[in-house]
Amino acid sequence: MILDKGICTVFRVEDNSSAGDMPRGVYSVLHTSWYGELSFETSPVRPTEGRRENRTDARVRVLQCRDIRQNDVAVLRQVADWGMVTAEDTVYRITRAYHGLDDDGPTPVTDLSLEVMQP
Repeated sequence: MILDKGICTVFRVEDNSSAGDMPRGVYSVLHTSWYGELSFETSPVRPTEGRRENRTDARVRVLQCRDIRQNDVAVLRQVADWGMVTAEDTVYRITRAYHGLDDDGPTPVTDLSLEVMQP
């Protein structure tokens, strides 16, 4: 797959408080990569009984970063730090990260399922 839709920046919330202080989360850049959009369903065709299904607002493929995991945050543009994220940017919570190989070749990729969130 050609990763030509733009640049995706992934953030992780880290505790920046001193020992004994109230925890204070700070978003730090985890990974930046070109991305491609994947096909997706917003909800499953046949939901499983008794199981909460995740909502999906977008799916993207980036160059592989095995550090990306569920509940990290993504913005679909290049930003150097969280302070550059504007109100116009859509911020996504990562609900699923699949680490594997690209269908078209041996390139290691990470597929991200994204849900719109308010940080």
